[in-house]
Amino acid sequence: MPNTTGSTKSIDYRDEKPQERCGEPLMKGRHSKDVDNIAPDGTSFADPSIEHFFLPKSGNRSKVDNGSTKKKRWAKIKGACTMQLLRRRLPIVQWLPSYNWSYAVFDLIAGITVGLTIIPQSIAYAGVAGLPLEYGLYSSFMGMFAYTVFGSVKESSIGPTAVMALMTFSYANEGGAAYAALLSFLAGIIELCAGLLNLGFLVEFISAPVISGFCSAAALTVASTQVKGLFGLKFSGSSFVEIWTGFFTNLSKINPWDAGLGCSSIVVLLLLRKLNSLKNLGSLKKVVCLRNRFVDGALWFISTSRNAIAVIGGCVAAYLLETNGLTPFTLTGNIKAGLPSFEMPPFSINKTDGEDGNSTIFLTFPEICSELGAAIGLIPLIAILEQVAIAKAFACGKQTDSTQEMIALGFGNILGSFFGAMPITSSFGRSSVQSASGVKTPLSNIYGGILVLLALGFMMPSLAYIPKAILASVIITSVIFMVELEELKPMWKSRRLELVPFGVTFFCCLFVNMEYGILIGAAVHLFLLAYMAGSRPHPELIRIPGNKKTAEKVIVKADTNLYFPGVEKFRQVLNEATDGETCVMVDLSHVTEIDYTALKMLKSVASDYHKRGLMVLHFTNASPKVTKSISSALHSADIDFLIPNMDEEDCGQIADNV
Repeated sequence: MPNTTGSTKSIDYRDEKPQERCGEPLMKGRHSKDVDNIAPDGTSFADPSIEHFFLPKSGNRSKVDNGSTKKKRWAKIKGACTMQLLRRRLPIVQWLPSYNWSYAVFDLIAGITVGLTIIPQSIAYAGVAGLPLEYGLYSSFMGMFAYTVFGSVKESSIGPTAVMALMTFSYANEGGAAYAALLSFLAGIIELCAGLLNLGFLVEFISAPVISGFCSAAALTVASTQVKGLFGLKFSGSSFVEIWTGFFTNLSKINPWDAGLGCSSIVVLLLLRKLNSLKNLGSLKKVVCLRNRFVDGALWFISTSRNAIAVIGGCVAAYLLETNGLTPFTLTGNIKAGLPSFEMPPFSINKTDGEDGNSTIFLTFPEICSELGAAIGLIPLIAILEQVAIAKAFACGKQTDSTQEMIALGFGNILGSFFGAMPITSSFGRSSVQSASGVKTPLSNIYGGILVLLALGFMMPSLAYIPKAILASVIITSVIFMVELEELKPMWKSRRLELVPFGVTFFCCLFVNMEYGILIGAAVHLFLLAYMAGSRPHPELIRIPGNKKTAEKVIVKADTNLYFPGVEKFRQVLNEATDGETCVMVDLSHVTEIDYTALKMLKSVASDYHKRGLMVLHFTNASPKVTKSISSALHSADIDFLIPNMDEEDCGQIADNV
């Protein structure tokens, strides 16, 4: 129902506290069942000897059990499916009842603005992915529609991105649009399952330096793929090295018209990007007209719609030149008009044989999955990383439902695959535009999606005149700011070791492969973490001289958890600690975990002490968990546990008794 107050305050539906988990009512039900099976005298109802007392004389035990079971099952289902859970999983239910005309105006402006941004970007990203250009628009609208219903962050805008297009390229180059649509479907299934099973913790194994290295390499690779279109060149090669090798080899074949148009477009787009902030320059601060609300709004609209302006201007210029018999620019050519057909993603295809190009081979679903390989898992992983990171960036410190974001992303990819879409995720650039447009609810995505459909239905003939140099300049100016050079300085100042996974990821993604690059980078960082945590213990050896009352004592103080890489070093310190008569105490105040390899080492040392007739191994300041681990693995005759802060006399008494 419309809000009669007419307030334009944004609906904030992220402040609600997390509701009861679905599994909790089931646990309570199981507990009550156990209690109900005990009679007042303590006898279990399940005892066959008293079974006949609780059944009707002519009754059937199975009927009683079935009726009771059905009631309990219904109670469990009713307790799990609450209205609070429904509101969390369908966020549209939260904000739609209070939607009003004021929200509609702001959402319409934001939707149109984002639509004008996504149309040229999606066409360009389809080229990056190696797909026909219309597939960029096919990938743009269904994600928006799905996010309207399932999305929890109003600023987030889902659609094609440079990273997703780049990761799709090598597979679309092998199997065409069919592989791209199937990748979208499989990615959506994995994202949806990850959300429903609360597997979002998996993205925590990808550290910030690895993500920065991946994004920086992806940005440079995407920008490099546009060199051909920017300078009007034609040569084979798609990797970073192949592109720049081909560029310098074909310098003499550069089209000066394309080069001039592309380079000038980059300059104009970068200037328009800063147009809205020109009024803050020192010499322009005193210009009164720039402080006018309408002038300020016009400058902002021109700045945010710069990509659409560049594309429309390029189309008009190319059309006018062609009507006069001039074709100096390389054009995109005809783009298929009309809406995409609704069909299931292909689970088996007839693929053209790459050797002769004349015969075809039939590939089943398992064979296709074998060709897609690691992309089936890595594409949804990267998509979830981007989706959750952008949602948190626009949450303004409020709680973000990462599970719901994964569910929304999964539905967007699954539904998009029915229209031939490639994998999609949230775009930081378009989300920033949506936020700056004053968006109030996720309904703005509906308006943007409708604008994309209108472009597919009516604008395709005109878009055939887009110069490739214009599209190249749009992509370059969009992705070049993804190169995170600003992250190097804080990493250098805070912890220089973090530069290792950043550099490994960056260079592997740039020169080897995007998919394997991020895996290698993550593995290197986890290896460094394990090495720093486990292989470099520095146990402190403290010797306390004896006196008339107490014997000499040696304290070996562990400074970190005991894991297998640092076992030998700790063993050496323990062997150095005793000469056969001293009391050896192992201080475990800083230890919370001991792995099995470390326990075997302690068992070996304690057993060696016992065989040599030396002192038993004393442990002090051990937590209950560590005490239990040691007691379960070591013989009680070889060890002893001292209470914390044990004084010297007690230890000396123990030494005398031993």
